[in-house]
Amino acid sequence: MIHAAAFLLAGMLVVFTVQHKEEKKFVPPKPVERPKMKLKKPKVKVKKTAKPKATTRIVTKVMRASMPDIQLPEMSGMGDGMGGGGGGFELDMDFGNLTALGSTRSIGNDLEGTYWDLKFTRGGVFSPMEGEEWREIFHKFFRTWNTSIFSKYYRSPQKLYTTFLVMPPTISALAPVAFGMSDDMASGGHWVVYYKGKIYHKEGITFRFWLGVDDSLAIRINKKVVVAGSFISPEDGESERAPKMYRSLWESESMDSEKYVIGSSLATVGDWVTLEPGVEYDMEVVISENASSGASFIVAVEEQGVEYPENSQGGPILPIFRTSELSRDQLDIIYKNLCEDEVCCTNGPIFRDF
Repeated sequence: MIHAAAFLLAGMLVVFTVQHKEEKKFVPPKPVERPKMKLKKPKVKVKKTAKPKATTRIVTKVMRASMPDIQLPEMSGMGDGMGGGGGGFELDMDFGNLTALGSTRSIGNDLEGTYWDLKFTRGGVFSPMEGEEWREIFHKFFRTWNTSIFSKYYRSPQKLYTTFLVMPPTISALAPVAFGMSDDMASGGHWVVYYKGKIYHKEGITFRFWLGVDDSLAIRINKKVVVAGSFISPEDGESERAPKMYRSLWESESMDSEKYVIGSSLATVGDWVTLEPGVEYDMEVVISENASSGASFIVAVEEQGVEYPENSQGGPILPIFRTSELSRDQLDIIYKNLCEDEVCCTNGPIFRDF
């Protein structure tokens, strides 16, 4: 009894506690700050006077097997309809901004064109000009072929390069736009384009130029005028400006001159010209426009001893003058306003075919 009472008393005095173990929680460590390296661009000191070392080339002569020349017959009509002279192997050349008067990039075998606008002074101030004054300026130019005569007029800083001389009838304002004139200066009439370059023919050739032009165009080879033409209306006959422009300096001796229409004018036929095989010749072309309405120029080539198909007038369908095969884009620009069977753009001689 005594023991039971003591046990009960002890149970009342002792407190039993049960402790539950807490679950362990994962605490991530604090981020460690690492020093960052600042990257510097490498600098290389280059001496301004340093020049690259000249490279040496080993040149060997390779004997090429001679192949017989294959003469293909000239196709007079299929080329124009198909629209290309290069076929499936045509090279895609970058001409830059391409126009009928040329492109902003040279491909090497082209004529370089410079533009003057006679309606503006050298500083770009508008100064209207009469037709008689325009003719006097050109008559003076054709005596010397010195472009300094145009020095007091505005010259466009942009050059154009062309491998052909064909601009079918269109608005005369096309020229100032093509040469990058500003909107307030891009008006037609009283402008000049002067082309210069070199031509050559691999086998040698005797030929003459045919011109269809509105208003005027002249060509000189090795400082000799070989053709010069002004607008001659097919309806009215010989215009009044033709004799004033050229007749005292050059006149065609061909019976075919002023007989057939090319472009919007009766064609002027030039003198016969002979190019020796592989010899380069200087070529100069000057084109000008008087009125502010329409303008055109087409330069074709007649090779001596070659027979050409006839057009509806009974005149020859001549190939155009060119210094390379024309691309599809160039052909599209020409064909846009060109009359059918007037000239051929895919056959004929190339005057710089190296």
